[in-house]
Amino acid sequence: MNNPPRRIYNSASVPQEECVFCKIVDGRLPSYRVYEDEHHVAFLDINPFSAGHTLVCPKRHGETLWDMDEREIAEVFKVASKVSMGVVYATNADGFRIMQNNGEAANQAVAHIHVHVIPNKLEDKGRFNRMKLSDKEMAEVAESIKAEIAKLA
Repeated sequence: MNNPPRRIYNSASVPQEECVFCKIVDGRLPSYRVYEDEHHVAFLDINPFSAGHTLVCPKRHGETLWDMDEREIAEVFKVASKVSMGVVYATNADGFRIMQNNGEAANQAVAHIHVHVIPNKLEDKGRFNRMKLSDKEMAEVAESIKAEIAKLA
């Protein structure tokens, strides 16, 4: 693959030491983790589109897909697929979305590569608004997702 012609614009770009997701990866910021392996971490989105909305990101910092090699891209989506099963079972969803944004124009709010796993129910078809869950609700759904992912191992 040739190098991309230019960088993708993102006003959220920060040095790696200041990256919100890097701080979550190394434990400097709290999160509701549902999965972790040597190279990836998955945690609940704090402004979810639905209960169980989970973010899967590599531990290695990179802003967009262009900052990853083909193996890394395949691995993050493999983890997203595994996490999606836990998310769907734990939330009793009827389907799910996989979403990955690159750059501000694509609504990437945190400049660290990540994949959204968003569970959907039929009664919510067409709805795509952010919601706010309590800490208790976040903890409960995170534990449920972790338990379902553990069953897949």
